[in-house]
Amino acid sequence: MILCDTNILVEFYKSAPEIIQEFHHIGQDKLSIRAITQAEFYFGAINKEGLKKIRKHLGFLNILSLDIEISDKFIQLN
Repeated sequence: MILCDTNILVEFYKSAPEIIQEFHHIGQDKLSIRAITQAEFYFGAINKEGLKKIRKHLGFLNILSLDIEISDKFIQLN
């Protein structure tokens, strides 16, 4: 499973060919994002049509919730 951060998804929405190609190569079933990344994109949607598009795209990804175990692991890694 590949965890994508906000910057990668921003490039996807800018239609960066290398990102789109890599996403196709990896396969959407292996792509994931954190719940907070999902919230950032929902909040940043320009309008209802943009929000609809974002919900559709992010709906194909695995959404990982942030819990105490993940938070502890993050602290250990830094």
